[in-house]
Amino acid sequence: MKRRRSIALAAAVAVLVLCGASWIFVDVTARHSSFCDNCHYMRPFVEQWKNSPHKTVECVRCHPTQRRAMFGQFVKYVTHTYAIRPRAFVPDSACLASGCHPGMEKSQKVSFMGVSFPHKPHLGVDRRGIRLHCASCHGSSQEAGHVSVDPAVCFLCHFKGQGPAGTLAGCGSCHGAPSGLTKHGGFLFDMKEYVDSGVQCGRCHLIVHEGEGRVSKRKCFSCHVSHADRISDVKFVHAKHVDQEEIRCLECHEPIRHGNIKVLSVLDVSCESCHSNLHSGAKEMYLGVGAKGAQDLPSRMFAAQINCTGCHTEVISRGGSTFLGQGSKKANPKACAACHDARYIPMVDRWKTEGAALCAEAARMAGRGLAIASAGGDAKVRKLASELEFNARFLTQGHPVHNIEYAIRVVQASGRILGQLEEAAGKKNDVVIGPEFARGDFTYCTETCHTFIPRQEPYTFQDVDFPHTYHVKTVGLSCDTCHEAGKHKALTLASPQDCAPCHHTDAKADCTRCHPGQTELYRGTVPASLGMKVDPDVMADSVACADCHDPTNPDALKDVGKACAGCHQGDGPKNLASWRDELKKGRDKVEALSQQVRLTIEMLNRRNQDTSAFHRRFAAIEARMTFIERARGFHNVAAALDQYQRAEKDLSVLIRDMEGKPADRGG
Repeated sequence: MKRRRSIALAAAVAVLVLCGASWIFVDVTARHSSFCDNCHYMRPFVEQWKNSPHKTVECVRCHPTQRRAMFGQFVKYVTHTYAIRPRAFVPDSACLASGCHPGMEKSQKVSFMGVSFPHKPHLGVDRRGIRLHCASCHGSSQEAGHVSVDPAVCFLCHFKGQGPAGTLAGCGSCHGAPSGLTKHGGFLFDMKEYVDSGVQCGRCHLIVHEGEGRVSKRKCFSCHVSHADRISDVKFVHAKHVDQEEIRCLECHEPIRHGNIKVLSVLDVSCESCHSNLHSGAKEMYLGVGAKGAQDLPSRMFAAQINCTGCHTEVISRGGSTFLGQGSKKANPKACAACHDARYIPMVDRWKTEGAALCAEAARMAGRGLAIASAGGDAKVRKLASELEFNARFLTQGHPVHNIEYAIRVVQASGRILGQLEEAAGKKNDVVIGPEFARGDFTYCTETCHTFIPRQEPYTFQDVDFPHTYHVKTVGLSCDTCHEAGKHKALTLASPQDCAPCHHTDAKADCTRCHPGQTELYRGTVPASLGMKVDPDVMADSVACADCHDPTNPDALKDVGKACAGCHQGDGPKNLASWRDELKKGRDKVEALSQQVRLTIEMLNRRNQDTSAFHRRFAAIEARMTFIERARGFHNVAAALDQYQRAEKDLSVLIRDMEGKPADRGG
């Protein structure tokens, strides 16, 4: 019996000694990165680690593992019960530890695959409902290196659920603002000029990603026998797999490919399969590139993705409508009416006339430059003369009608080149461009286009009706008074307050000319077409606009409260605050009901029900509310509140009718 006890005791001591030795072995030896190479399934990871920027960092610094867990891994390896595909995760605390990468969210941008990448908007924040961590992007071990970034992770997040040319944060968030020259289809483009001209990336880059990043149920069955029914519960799936199990995105999601998968081929002409560069001059004119000294300016038709056959086509008229037929060598101005209307047809003839004048002017300036250079000019003069000759030839071969705006810019560029040439030759720079319409950034607007395409009259600018005709013809303002040069329709005015230097010069300013809605609400003269009966405001007969607003102040709304206080014993500001709250409550109730109407109409449309009558009723209510908003309810608070209450009632009845509920006959 004693012998058995001795043997058992010795065995127990041996086991304890073995465990203790193993524990010490794990604590001292196995925590060094060099030991990881002893496990055959770890060797590929160790090799990647050795070739990575982290090769001087011990594995346990990034993969903090408790001794107990490491001992368990050692036992599994010895007993051959280990998993041949270990799963490891690096917590943010390890990456951000002192001596490693502390303060990464405040670090400067880094360059990755030519993309300027900032950590701050990505690290430790929710994106698509997922909390991003360092390992969300740096969780890849592949040929690129240990803890490398797999671009497919970026593409999955930025492109999933987006249109063919769309991206979650916009192209510029990764690629920055385009700059410099790029080549496509044998032509050079200045991308910055295209962007400045309002051409969106998606106009040319039609498809930039492939794949939808879906998660197939088959992925679920790789780990689970069932549970695939929870695949649609995105929040649960991400919380369970990403936050708890630390599974990487691409283990479940199909990858998305990103690149120039389909780029606009608007200028591909079938003739060029045999005749290369048959229409290179016309193409360059259409693209708005290639001339000397002129900034790139693509045709507006190019920006709208109209190819050559959009104009070079047969035109068929049937039943008063215009259709495009087969392509033809000769352009037909009537093709414009197929997309626009008949007003555009004579505009093309005007462009042809102006184009001929531009070609003649460019040729005249080229001839003048050649004469000066032939009289003994130096190398600089000869170079400038050749540029003038190039531009003249460019216009003749490209036909200005393909891009009349760019053609005007080319002639203006030739004017500048000729001026430089004359100065270089010691002559007086007295260059004046012949055609008056080509002399400035805005001199051609009316003659070239807006004679045929009248401006919207009146034009609504931030709830103020702006009459173009009055300002241009009566007052004589030029387009650049309000518009920015080089950008179609772009304004230099940030708000109606910028109009104050002209309109708010004295107390006799005619407020009704720019603010008719406010006047109509204030005086109760609302247009009958709105179906509103409005009584004049209580002050309409005795208080004029200038009694509350100071027209000489650029911000005429600033001191309204003080003006009220002069008549209302100091309660003006308090009254204004009270009115503001009442009007906001009324507006919020109406907007909530309006949103319910919109959703209900959408639902009925999906059921293929006729909603035209509901649309008409809703449009009438919206028209009244739009008028109240633009007229500012402060000008007749009682009437505005009354209209909000009426709209609330009408919207409730409309919702009841759409839902098919019986009328409430209760008290």
